[in-house]
Amino acid sequence: MTRRTHIASWAITAAVLAGAASTSALVQSQEGDIPTGDDVVTADVRIERMRYIPDRIEVPRGTKLVVNLVNDGEKEHDLKIGDANSGRLSPGETSTTYFGEFNKDTLGWCTIAGHKTMGMTFRVDVI
Repeated sequence: MTRRTHIASWAITAAVLAGAASTSALVQSQEGDIPTGDDVVTADVRIERMRYIPDRIEVPRGTKLVVNLVNDGEKEHDLKIGDANSGRLSPGETSTTYFGEFNKDTLGWCTIAGHKTMGMTFRVDVI
């Protein structure tokens, strides 16, 4: 590989990584996107090691769910529930994400390879 080809391949790698980072930031909700009202439940959830704390919440049917997620772990994690995703959080990072309206019990999980099978799940139980 020539020096020019080597430099070009590093430039492409850097561009791909920068694009991935900006895509992750777009997935996280902005304050204006977060619903308010009597039908909204906001849950504070921490990530410790390979676990969400709490790992289960109960909400009334028709509830809109917002999660304030804090990664207190030592690895990168995220939370996917339905079609929404918090975006990947590095250790120490936080996100506030609107996960939609819930009318049935729903399972969420960390989408990073192997994390779900290691027990990184989060249940939304409709009561």
